[in-house]
Amino acid sequence: MKKDTVLPPTAGGRAAIRWDVIERTCIAGMTFMSAAKEFGIKEDTLRKRARRYRWPIPRAIGKAVQKAVQNSEVAARAAQDWLSKGEAHRRIVFDKASGAIAQAKMCPPRSWRDFDLADRTARRAAGLESAEIVQQTLIQINEAIDDFDQPRPIEAELITDGR
Repeated sequence: MKKDTVLPPTAGGRAAIRWDVIERTCIAGMTFMSAAKEFGIKEDTLRKRARRYRWPIPRAIGKAVQKAVQNSEVAARAAQDWLSKGEAHRRIVFDKASGAIAQAKMCPPRSWRDFDLADRTARRAAGLESAEIVQQTLIQINEAIDDFDQPRPIEAELITDGR
């Protein structure tokens, strides 16, 4: 330990430790072992203080960067795994539904209620369930019907049963 680096004692008989100077030297690149010898303090005390106050020393910065890179790689792998698992699940569900529909014996609707359910299901599957699409469809139907002599509009109304 150098004589000129020891600071004058305080009122309690101990040397005053200039932590700001020690922090700047460690941030500049001095190792904890060298700083402990230079300033006459225990290396363990120096390490604890640096950890407690999160000194941005080069080694800590390197570790933080390495951890961030590893975390982003882990997150990217997890996202890709979930994406592929979701796609596999969708394929399985689609295959099961398609198989069930293919094996089903379809019979014509027995009532208007059955017909309405089948029609609504088909419209939802085709994306024709919105009010705007229904309005456009009714307009096109009215324009398509023509008695050659005079157009006859179809009277229709949109009935919603709360679904």
